[in-house]
Amino acid sequence: MTTSLQSDTSRANGALSNGPVTPEGKARSAQNSLKHGLYAKGRVLPWESQEDYDQLREDLHNHYQVPDIHRCLIDQLASELWHIQRAERFEEALLIDNRNEARANLISRGNKNPTEDQILANTYIRLNTCSSYVTALRERDRAHRHARLLRAELEKIMRQLLAEHSPATPFAVRKQPATPYQPTASRHAGFVSTPAQTPLEPAPIPGPERTKE
Repeated sequence: MTTSLQSDTSRANGALSNGPVTPEGKARSAQNSLKHGLYAKGRVLPWESQEDYDQLREDLHNHYQVPDIHRCLIDQLASELWHIQRAERFEEALLIDNRNEARANLISRGNKNPTEDQILANTYIRLNTCSSYVTALRERDRAHRHARLLRAELEKIMRQLLAEHSPATPFAVRKQPATPYQPTASRHAGFVSTPAQTPLEPAPIPGPERTKE
């Protein structure tokens, strides 16, 4: 049973520390439970480059010229592309670590010079039972799917804007009435086809008129 003295002592000890006070301390405390960062809500983790993320976001905004109301889609796309890069880096790190462990395991079992195929086979055997590796693949695939949807939506908006601001289609030119038939040159060089003509009567020969006898 807790006595009054123990309760007073616990309250006094608890008053000595109330957690981080400064913004820097609170930011570090918020990362205490961070393991791999694949599910992190923040776009840029402490060990990542804020400048690289800002450059990626700026490049996307320059590429997709859409109204401000749709700018949030570009920010979401930047976040998903950043998550894809993070998952790929995490996957690569896991692959390297498990490869080194697989090689050391083969050597410890008597295979002094394991081949790369043997090391790679044992590496993927280990990765199949690694929950972190499965998480990285699942998060990477999710980010890829969402990024494709965002790109398709942004391209659709850009096509609609282009159609709305394109110049009006000119009226169709009326067809001219058909012209009378004109003789045209034949495909054979030097030969021109002309319509048939009626033979003319020969003109009378001039001279004195004959009188009837």
